[in-house]
Formats: sequence, C-alpha cells, structure tokens
Amino acid sequence: MRKSLIGLFGLLGLASGLAASGCGSNGDSGASGTYASALESCSAYCEAYFATACAPTYPTAGQCKIDKCSPIPAAASASCYTATKSWYDCLKAQSDICAGSGCTDQGAAVPGACP
Repeated sequence: MRKSLIGLFGLLGLASGLAASGCGSNGDSGASGTYASALESCSAYCEAYFATACAPTYPTAGQCKIDKCSPIPAAASASCYTATKSWYDCLKAQSDICAGSGCTDQGAAVPGACP
C-alpha cells in the first residue's frame, strides 16, 4: 500500500511538472529559436513553393514537408532552430521562389548551427 501511494504521488508530481512546463503544447510564441517556429517556416515555404508550381515540383505540399521539414531535429539548440527558420523564411521571401539560389548564406549557416 505504501509503495503504491508513493508511486501515485510521484506520478501526480510528474504530471504537474509537465503541465507547468508546457509539455504537450508547441510552446511557441513566435520566438525564432524554437522547434515549432522552424517547422512553421519550413511548412510555409513548402506551401508557397507548391503554390508556385515550380518544376520539378513535389506532387503535394505535404510531400515537400516530409522531405524538407521532417529532417529538422526535434531536440536541437535554439541556434539550430533560428538558423533553420531564417533559411526557410529567406527561401519563401525570394522574388523567384523556384530558383532557390538567393539564400546561400542562410543555407550555409544551418549545418554549423545544427550539428
């Protein structure tokens, strides 16, 4: 009985701690150094890329997201997420999104920030 009470209190404490830390939500409030913000920028880029119908294009925006956004590491540093977000924001903002050549500095920063 005593062990089950200790286990119950431990479980309640863990659940309380996770709820307080925001576990389960994306926790993103627009900050550039978060996983959610990097994914949002990648997703927005894929939507714009697909809408422009670049050739060769992905068959769907979803396929672009699988290919481009899935490799973003879920457990990385804030600098990794900031660099990734900056790169996808730059790619999306290009006047010729199909060219994809105007963001070489941002693209080069990603491997260094995301080891």
